Amino acid sequence: MILNPPGLGPGSAQRLPHYPYLQAVDEALTRRGIPPGTVRANRTYAQHGNTMYLVLVWDISRTSGRGGLRFNWEEDTGWSYALLGVSPSIATPTQPLAALHRVFAAPDDVAEVAEHFVRSGHTPTGEYGAEWDQAAHVRATIDRFRATVSQPGGLWTGAG
Repeated sequence: MILNPPGLGPGSAQRLPHYPYLQAVDEALTRRGIPPGTVRANRTYAQHGNTMYLVLVWDISRTSGRGGLRFNWEEDTGWSYALLGVSPSIATPTQPLAALHRVFAAPDDVAEVAEHFVRSGHTPTGEYGAEWDQAAHVRATIDRFRATVSQPGGLWTGAG
């Protein structure tokens, strides 16, 4: 289930410039039969650079049984993960997902890494260097978003 940014109305997540990437990753995860229980798209605000981010969470009931898993994505650093205890608030420090070498890693690669992690509880040893074929378009949309976010008629229209 894709959640709207906190405090904003229905459809808000879909208006974020990186939503197409989230949608592609979520679809790849669903095709593999490992949809996360929580999917969140949001951005930091102007004082923190309007950085786009995603959070995918598999609780203990969706993993190999040793705990949950959280994948984080940020547009400037790419993918990272944290292992979760029985409560999502109990987590190991976030670590880079070294197998995914691209900020906009191909959604099928993200899903393959996630599947290995969800089913085994360990990071995979493979190397995944493919970039998503729509990355350039989403980067351009993010740039346009930042340039227009506070202007009337800009890409972000707020709640509702």
